[in-house]
Amino acid sequence: MDLNKIGLHIHELRNQFSYIEGNIGIFNQALENSSSIGVFMSLQSIFGATMQVSRLLWAPRKKGKARADALRKFLGVPEEHPLNNKDIQTLFDFCDEENEEWVKKTAGKHILYDYIGDLGASEHKDTNIEYIFRSFDTKDKIYVYRGKGFNMNAVTESLKSISDAVNKAHYHLFPDQWKDAEEKPGGSTKKN
Repeated sequence: MDLNKIGLHIHELRNQFSYIEGNIGIFNQALENSSSIGVFMSLQSIFGATMQVSRLLWAPRKKGKARADALRKFLGVPEEHPLNNKDIQTLFDFCDEENEEWVKKTAGKHILYDYIGDLGASEHKDTNIEYIFRSFDTKDKIYVYRGKGFNMNAVTESLKSISDAVNKAHYHLFPDQWKDAEEKPGGSTKKN
């Protein structure tokens, strides 16, 4: 893959990390303000951008494999990585069909929907994860969507190593963009 194509993908990866960072801020504010809409909106946005990062670097389909391999090599990201994860890559795929399947599988069961709080200390502590549609456990930092759980600390830690590599590559490929940001009031001076 030529450097122009790599540069475009690096720029897009950097955008996705900016979206993740912005939504982590919204998420934290929403938790502080007890805004369930804000919590779940930001989690959906965080995981939507995380899905994009994962698919760009570990293409789930054959036609993207060469691109993904070239990007990982350029960034020094190994094939074996926590974000090389099918659950993340497909979390929001075919939501209508997946919702129907989930409804069928959970028919007649006690389900948990849009719960935020310390799940282990709640009346719902014995709810099987398969029967949770959407929740965020504030103690263990587990986001559950349609029966699949994600430890937010582990996800953000795995994102950090890639974000650092993307920022370093972006800085070297597009130094003028970093110069502009550094000159603006409140601009970042982090160069990696």
